[in-house]
Amino acid sequence: MNKPFIYKAKDQQGETITGTAMGRTSREIAMELQSQNLIVLEIKEQRRSESILDKTFYFRIRAVTEAELGQFCRQFQVLLKAGIPILKSLELIQAETKNKGFGSDLQGLCNRIQAGESLSMAMAFYPKTFPALLIFMVEAGEISGNLDEILLGMAEHYETEVKNRQQLQQTLFYPMILSVVFLVVLIFLITYVLPTFTGMFAVMNAELPAPTRFLLAISQAVMNGWPIMILVLLGSGVGGSYLLKNVTIATAKDWLVINLPLIGMLHYKRALARIATTMGMLLRSGIDLLTVLNRLEGVTANRYLKKELVKLRETVANGKSLGQGMAETDVFPSLFCQLVVIGETSGTLPDVLETLNLIYKDEVDNQIKLFNTSLEPLLLMVFGGMVLFILAAIMLPVFDIYAAYANM
Repeated sequence: MNKPFIYKAKDQQGETITGTAMGRTSREIAMELQSQNLIVLEIKEQRRSESILDKTFYFRIRAVTEAELGQFCRQFQVLLKAGIPILKSLELIQAETKNKGFGSDLQGLCNRIQAGESLSMAMAFYPKTFPALLIFMVEAGEISGNLDEILLGMAEHYETEVKNRQQLQQTLFYPMILSVVFLVVLIFLITYVLPTFTGMFAVMNAELPAPTRFLLAISQAVMNGWPIMILVLLGSGVGGSYLLKNVTIATAKDWLVINLPLIGMLHYKRALARIATTMGMLLRSGIDLLTVLNRLEGVTANRYLKKELVKLRETVANGKSLGQGMAETDVFPSLFCQLVVIGETSGTLPDVLETLNLIYKDEVDNQIKLFNTSLEPLLLMVFGGMVLFILAAIMLPVFDIYAAYANM
């Protein structure tokens, strides 16, 4: 991600000049200045100064949600399309923003643009508000002159993300409620009902069947060992968090995530759609392929996918085509690779990538519907079967006692 730097340098006449520039590292900025025949004196990253109030404010209020980012991009695009200048557009959006944290950053954005900074450079000063992908896309729009189209694409991107998340939340709501109810019933049966019945059976010297003995052992373990179980769960959580700091383990975990049934495929196809639409927008803006591939890592938080995208970038940098590079990774399906090859051959790669985006967006919608229709019956079968097993374990001794008395 590009960051703002402040530099001090001398020109050929010996005059000291200062300014700001965007780059990934201070070395990159130094090389750029040297190419302009400037003698670099000092380069330092321009950081946002935060007061205690600012820090407290950021902990208290999340600067911006994806829904707000989508609305921001949509409003910004409409205003720019209507011919309103960037600064005036931002001022209009800031005046209507209800999120105080976001409004404060938009005001800061306006101030920095008034001071002469570009929009992308000013946005990079607020990384808690504007994601790296959005900043780079805005920078690409500034370079290519189609900022309004870029903003429209980003608005659709965030709106799609919000829609998919809401669909998934709605899908998971009923199973979560069902799981909580089942857990409460399970605890009640194991810790209260079962011990009560087994006490009665002990008085009658009744022999308990195997399912009842099994559940009774679980009941006693839960009732006598719950402090240890809580400590084990807490220790597992802390230990898991520590292990996930290891890059290899975290990458393996993320590989597992995208290979899980249903939910993993949903995550995987969402990532493919994001990759396709991001590449398409950047290439359509005139950004060269290697620069586009350098930025793709910011499209996903999945470390396994990031690793494969780095592998793709290195393969293309070594002279292979994009389609060949994708085929050599373990991420892109054959349909994706074949259509990319067709796009490269015909010179319509941005259009092909947009088509792929639409294909995988449709597949995500279908996957959510499949997830919804499959999960509820599956949970009902599993939970219903477990409850029936518990009830059977409780009632079997009753039937045995009744049969014994009937035969007397």
